[in-house]
Amino acid sequence: MRASAFMAGEAFADLRREIARIEQTAAILRPARNAAGPRLAFAIPDLDSRLGGGLHRAALHEMRAAESRDAAALTGFAAAVLACLAACDSRPLIWIVEKAATGETGLPYGNGLGTFGLDPKRLVVVRVGRPRDVLWAAEEALRCAGLAAVVAELSGNPRLFDLTASRRLALRAGESGVTGLLLRTSARVEPGAASTRWLVAPLPSAADPDDPHGIGRPAWRLTLERNRSGPTGTFDVEWNHDEQSFALGGATPAHPRPLPALSRDRPPAPPDEGPRVAPLTDSPGPYRKAG
Repeated sequence: MRASAFMAGEAFADLRREIARIEQTAAILRPARNAAGPRLAFAIPDLDSRLGGGLHRAALHEMRAAESRDAAALTGFAAAVLACLAACDSRPLIWIVEKAATGETGLPYGNGLGTFGLDPKRLVVVRVGRPRDVLWAAEEALRCAGLAAVVAELSGNPRLFDLTASRRLALRAGESGVTGLLLRTSARVEPGAASTRWLVAPLPSAADPDDPHGIGRPAWRLTLERNRSGPTGTFDVEWNHDEQSFALGGATPAHPRPLPALSRDRPPAPPDEGPRVAPLTDSPGPYRKAG
């Protein structure tokens, strides 16, 4: 009888823990479904309306690049978002990177961030050794209400970053009001608790009207793959360094200088006529001496 009572007590304890876990999950999802809280607008009406007025600041947002060669575009878009956030929030920012990934994609560059309008002095870069450390540092940083944003970079699809880990980051961002940006390079789509998920790809820059021979403004194709506030969609946007704002990208004009055709656009090679062997003669050539 006593053993049965003990087992029943353990069963009730397990049930209480399961209920607590479900309530915690509901607490994560409930703020994301509600449109309450401050927003960070893109100043692009169609995009902002789909987001319920802009990016929810007290939330986790995932931004991914399908291939490692798009890492620079991913970093540029994140820097532009941070520049908009820094313009209305004076608190510092933290950028967490995995040491192994910096060998391929590098570290955030102060002068480049300054070009986007983001003061490097406000940014704290944290280098850690493993994906486990990235997640731990991101969760601890998101607890700190004295920060404006926390950026965490993950390469690929580490096993440790599962739905539970994503929920923990989202919960911390919702509790503290700190914006969380999760940057993922060469990553497949996985279930997660982020309020939005973006696929970022580079686009050719349009010619700058003030400098037609320059490289133009940064431009991206943003695919809003997941949006808890409304519908998804694809947007071509560019960043205006002077005004430090986003704008819809237009048709890319022809570059002022002629460019070589891509290999897929070149005419086919002439048919093979067999080896060409020049006959030996006594006439001088470029690598022979006469007489």
